[in-house]
Amino acid sequence: MDLKILKRRVEMLDAVSTGLHPSAVITQLSEKYEVTERALWSDWLRREKWVPILLNLEKYAEFAEMMEQKLNAVQKAAWSIYLHASDDSARVGALKTVLESLELHRDIVQTQDFIDRLEKLEEKAKEGVFVK
Repeated sequence: MDLKILKRRVEMLDAVSTGLHPSAVITQLSEKYEVTERALWSDWLRREKWVPILLNLEKYAEFAEMMEQKLNAVQKAAWSIYLHASDDSARVGALKTVLESLELHRDIVQTQDFIDRLEKLEEKAKEGVFVK
């Protein structure tokens, strides 16, 4: 699932779960994500297929936490290599490793935000908020 679509769907469910009417939410998201209202309505009508997927992402929270710890260890080792290496290519490689780990860390943080929001949505789903 595309990260932009995932974010859009999470926002849609968040907003509807607060009591906003789907039409108001769709109008706002259409402008924000530069997507047609028709596409968003189609997405909303197919929510029975994607809401469970979003809610199951919660299972990966522990995995993300473990990965974040490993990335921190990788960054620490790479910085150590960068500081102590006498070879320029080793220093460049260490910097590349740091940059790549920072990109992965960013993705994990963004995903964690989605997971936190999904936990709230799961509670709303159990209450039947998203049922026609």
